[in-house]
Amino acid sequence: MKKTAVLFFAVLVAVLFSVPALYAQDELFEKGRRAYLKKDYRTAVKYLSEYVAQKPDPEALYLLGYANYEVKRKGSPKGKKNFWGDTETAEYFREAYLIDPKVSAKSIDLKKGK
Repeated sequence: MKKTAVLFFAVLVAVLFSVPALYAQDELFEKGRRAYLKKDYRTAVKYLSEYVAQKPDPEALYLLGYANYEVKRKGSPKGKKNFWGDTETAEYFREAYLIDPKVSAKSIDLKKGK
């Protein structure tokens, strides 16, 4: 009986400690998504990078790829057009497709969030 009570208590404590961590992860995605919609791509990269470091999500990686692309594009010297050749941006898209080959701009509902 004591072992069952101790096990139940341990599971309860584990659940209580994991809920805030899950909420914090989703909050990072939401902040990144909102920044992306506002075209604040630097902030989107910041939050989405933190999010995918904790949870490699294909939609977040895809958004991170586009946000990173926009940061690179806007920060590049005039006349430079090869933004897609950026290996960091390409890696975000590659990771997204490896997790979910069907991920695309159309499959991500930016208005809705996770």
